[in-house]
Amino acid sequence: MNVDDFIEEVKTVANSYSLKVEILAKTKNAVKIRIPITENIYIQLYYNQKSKTKNYVLVGWNRRLFGRDCVGGEWHKHPFENPDQHDFSENGKREVSISEFFDEVFHLLRKSGLI
Repeated sequence: MNVDDFIEEVKTVANSYSLKVEILAKTKNAVKIRIPITENIYIQLYYNQKSKTKNYVLVGWNRRLFGRDCVGGEWHKHPFENPDQHDFSENGKREVSISEFFDEVFHLLRKSGLI
């Protein structure tokens, strides 16, 4: 997948939630995207096509609330209950699509009463 394909996938998923996509930075090999949800909560996505690094993060009040990262080909999760933790369990290390990440995020936000 190249950077433009990643951006298009993000736009498609965000559109299904009626959310706006803000491209914060883009180079030939990488992109950083923000998707506002509320005034204080947003999703931030990063993709580097050269290193295959992916960072999917739910941010609230300028701190990570939940995330899934792929670094060096290995996925891990930052659980909602303890976002500073690195979860390499079977669930934590499974690859997730952008769509799956959004589904997880909105499930967590609804469950916790944040939206």
